Amino acid sequence: MTVLNCSGRRGTTDSNASSENVDTFGDENDEHFKPVIRFFQSPGEDLLVQEVKDDPRTRRQSVAQLQRIQNASVGMLPSAMAKARRRSSIHRPNLQYSSPDFQADLEKHEWDTARNHVIEDPEAQYELDRLKRSEIPEIPEEAETKDDLGYDRPPVGPAEKEEFFRFGGPVTLADLKEEVGEFCTFESVKRKIPIIERILTYKKEDIVGDVVAGLTVGLAVIPGCLAYASIADVNLKYGLYSAFMGPLIYALLGTSKDVTCAVGPTAILSLLTGAFIRRDVGDPGEWAALLCFFAGCVQLTMGFLRLGFLINFLSTPVVSGFTQAAVIVIILSQVKNLMGVKFGSAKDNAVQTLLGYFRKAVDTNGWDILLGMLCITFLLVMKEVKWPAWKPRAGSTEKKPPKWWIFAQQTVRMMSVCRYAICVVVATLAVYLLQERNINVISATGKLDGGLPVPKLPNFAVGGLAFGEVMGSFGAGLALVPLLATMESIAVAKTFASRFRYNIFTTQEFIALGAVNIVSSFFGSIPVTGAFTRTALAAESGVRTSLAGFITGGFVIVSIVALSSMMQYIPKAAMAAVVICSCLVMFDFQIFRELWHIRKSELFVLVFTMVACLLLRAEYGLLMGLTLSILMLVYPMARPIVLVSRKVREGITDKNLESYQITVTPQSSVVFPAAEFMKEIFSDNLFNETVTANFPPRMSTVARDGGPRRLGQTEMREALPPIVFNGIHLTSSDYSTLRALRSVYVNCKSTHRDLRFVNTSSDILNIIIPPQKPPRVRRTKQQKVDIGPTNGKQEEIQKEKLLDDE
Repeated sequence: MTVLNCSGRRGTTDSNASSENVDTFGDENDEHFKPVIRFFQSPGEDLLVQEVKDDPRTRRQSVAQLQRIQNASVGMLPSAMAKARRRSSIHRPNLQYSSPDFQADLEKHEWDTARNHVIEDPEAQYELDRLKRSEIPEIPEEAETKDDLGYDRPPVGPAEKEEFFRFGGPVTLADLKEEVGEFCTFESVKRKIPIIERILTYKKEDIVGDVVAGLTVGLAVIPGCLAYASIADVNLKYGLYSAFMGPLIYALLGTSKDVTCAVGPTAILSLLTGAFIRRDVGDPGEWAALLCFFAGCVQLTMGFLRLGFLINFLSTPVVSGFTQAAVIVIILSQVKNLMGVKFGSAKDNAVQTLLGYFRKAVDTNGWDILLGMLCITFLLVMKEVKWPAWKPRAGSTEKKPPKWWIFAQQTVRMMSVCRYAICVVVATLAVYLLQERNINVISATGKLDGGLPVPKLPNFAVGGLAFGEVMGSFGAGLALVPLLATMESIAVAKTFASRFRYNIFTTQEFIALGAVNIVSSFFGSIPVTGAFTRTALAAESGVRTSLAGFITGGFVIVSIVALSSMMQYIPKAAMAAVVICSCLVMFDFQIFRELWHIRKSELFVLVFTMVACLLLRAEYGLLMGLTLSILMLVYPMARPIVLVSRKVREGITDKNLESYQITVTPQSSVVFPAAEFMKEIFSDNLFNETVTANFPPRMSTVARDGGPRRLGQTEMREALPPIVFNGIHLTSSDYSTLRALRSVYVNCKSTHRDLRFVNTSSDILNIIIPPQKPPRVRRTKQQKVDIGPTNGKQEEIQKEKLLDDE
């Protein structure tokens, strides 16, 4: 059955409503049915009125229906009224009120009625008693519910306090005072030396995880450091000297528990180190230790001055391109150890290395190739080997695996984790047994200096050179080595911090890495940083705190003291296999596909950096890629996108000059590199095209026919259209940009052209718009005029003559 709800639309009756409570109305398009609805109610009235057209039948039915709603709802609590509304064919939420305060008055009246009314429903009576014991909410007046503009105010709640926090921006004097004030507090000391917090919160459950992870990483770090020393083309002992101080110092100052055991030389950093040290003067190991010292000083200074944002200028495409090329160069450089030949140096590019293979192909040692292939096969297979998961047999009551199953599973896991150490140890024993029988068919590393080095300052006069010549020899390496080392370590730390849900502090990471490199240089170390592969190994081994670094460092120290005599038998082919297998996981083919679909310009930067590193040297390619990336970053600042729209209203015969308005809207912030560009835009022909439109004369006060010009009279003539400049992005503009816009404004005024600024603050307008000259001063001069005698007196009259003050 079709009924009319109070919004004037048709609705359907509720199935619970009886037929006697439903009035049938005619169709909405019926000429007798055109209601004009107006509901009103004050706190003292209990009647709803509906005004309709003069139709007795419609009036009787409407009033009767509304009266039943009123009788069913007055005096009920909100829950009871809701039930009555659901049983009715006319729903109150559909009412259209003619008075804005009707809803507030109606609800207030319902609450007042419910407070004093007694009903027989037990459930409703219980609600009524509870309502009387509680505070009845008062409906606020209209003056309190409306703001100054007439909009509804938000609901009034408890007292609120709004706090503001600033992130980023320049360092202010207040920031310095706050840092100085907090420097001597115990909380500040715990932040600067995180090991204090670790010791205070250390638990017994952490011991097993730290010991296992420290020993596991220690087994892997020794062969890795030896291999990375060969990449830097220095004596292998410097690789060992780089393996123990890093974990010890980082455990004191670092904020990442996973990176603690993994601090040491890496393949990429070793390649870059080998490219910046000299071999013609002095010991290459001393050059590497001195570069380590300077890299630590740069990192420490950047940490104290909070210059960590500088590493963000090494964009991901540049770093990825350098990494892909470095992996290829490293693998090519290690193939000669697999072949048993020796040529070139770490500064050779890919082309020079390939040419060297063609020249030395006849000197290939087949035994080295055989041992190298066996080591590579073993490493690749052990990486993928996993013990199957336990599955109980059908009908078996054993729900847990037996002890022998768990032992076998953990043994296979440890063999996979320690595969590099197993490979080197087995190959070293094989070479030792062969050489004991005077069979020298496999190339070995040779004799190493035993024992730990004596700590001392690096040699600042390597090869007798002056300090200035030494610094000049490093060149860009003084900036690139510390930046790349820090970026690599922080990226690894953030990855595992996000995985295990803890926080790291970038500034403290700079300080920790700087201290690590400075102290390590006293022991003859090459530059070190956090390695991804060793960090993943520590995480898989269950590292709990940064104290695991002491286990790793102690294990390496014991190994150097006890096993240094055996390290002379390590085969070069086995170390080359370790380097090649560790570098294979560094290839990233996905980034090429992602950049192709997202942004091809960044793909060009990646390919350019990669090709430059391969054809030239690695450090040159990195510098060229970094330069190109910064140019692509700066170019939009010098040439920002500016949209110019010209408004022309078609179909208007009597056009005024505003119909040809030109709007200029920069799409980003405008800074000083774009100052001249903004002036060039306003010199474009688009802004110099004149139009013919109605325009008031500029200087004349008379019309063209010679008569006086009436008020509002205009004339058709050629003129330049007005310009509207949207200054919404001028908030962060500098002084040079505003002076350029001021020059544009002055030029427009000199050509009697209107230039208006919208969405621009008054402070900026005070700079763009030059101060107006004081208005011309009009003064009068009294002049005596003889007009003849009048009543025997000579009258003097004043005649005003306008004189220009100029």
